[in-house]
Amino acid sequence: MALEHLDLIGLFVIAFLGGFGHCIGMCGGIVLAYSGKLTNNTITSREKLIAYHTLYNLGRITTYVILGAIVGALGSMFSINATLRGSLFVFAGIAMILAGLSLLGKITFLTKLEHSMQASKWYQTKFQNTLSLKTPFSLYLLGLLNGLLPCGFVYAFLFSAAGFANILTAMLIMLVFGIGTLPSLFLLGLLTNTMFSKPSFRKILMNLSAIAIMIFGGLMVQKGIKFLQNPQMGNKIHMKIDATNANGNNQHMKNHETAQSNKESQMDTKEESH
Repeated sequence: MALEHLDLIGLFVIAFLGGFGHCIGMCGGIVLAYSGKLTNNTITSREKLIAYHTLYNLGRITTYVILGAIVGALGSMFSINATLRGSLFVFAGIAMILAGLSLLGKITFLTKLEHSMQASKWYQTKFQNTLSLKTPFSLYLLGLLNGLLPCGFVYAFLFSAAGFANILTAMLIMLVFGIGTLPSLFLLGLLTNTMFSKPSFRKILMNLSAIAIMIFGGLMVQKGIKFLQNPQMGNKIHMKIDATNANGNNQHMKNHETAQSNKESQMDTKEESH
C-alpha cells in the first residue's frame, strides 16, 4: 500500500494537534528548562533563541526519523506476500486504536509499553551533561535524547510507520510527525505565557488528536482486511511491475529492430549507388 497525500496530510494534522495537546505536557518541562538556561547565559536576542530552538527540534526529528527507519525495516519483513502485509496492517491499526484510547485515558495500553529509560543512570548522566548547554550543539544532542523518551504519541506514529512496511515511507511518516509537533514546542520556548500552555486547552486538542489517531487506525485495519480477503492484491502489484518492465523491454527490442532495419536499408542504398 502506497502512502497517499491525504495520509500525509491527516498524519500532519494529528501531529500538529497532538503537539499542542500532548507534547507540551510531556516535553514542555524540558523546553522550559533549557530556555531558562539560555536566559541565565544572557542569550536573549531573538535570532539566537530561534537558532537554539531549531537545533533542539532538529535533534528530536533526527531521532524520530531513525526510529522510523528501524520500524520500517522490521515492517518490510511482512511485505513478502499480501497475507502477511494485511496482518501487519490489522495489527498496526489495532495498536493505533488502542493508543488513541490510551491517550484519551480510557485504557492503560501505553503505560505498559512505556519503559522508564529516563530512569537509567546512563540517560540521566547524558541528559544532565547536554542540559548544561556548554556548546550550541548541546541543544541538538538534547533533542536527540528527548526523542528517545517513552511517549505514547510517538508510539502511535511508529505503529503507523511500521504498517506501511517500507523504510523510506516509515522515515517520511516520522519526519511528518516531527515537523507537525515542531510548532508547539518551538512556540513554547519563545512564548511561555500563551493560551496553549493552559491544561484545559491542551486537553481539547489532545482528545481531538487521539480520536483522529483511532480513525486512522480504523482505516489501516480496513485496508489490512482487504489484503487478507484478497491475497491476490499483492500479486497484482507485482504483475503490474512485471508488465511495465516487459513493455519496456519490448519497446527496447522494437527500437533495436528499427535501428537495425534502417542500417540495412542504408547499406543497400550504398550498394545500389555503386
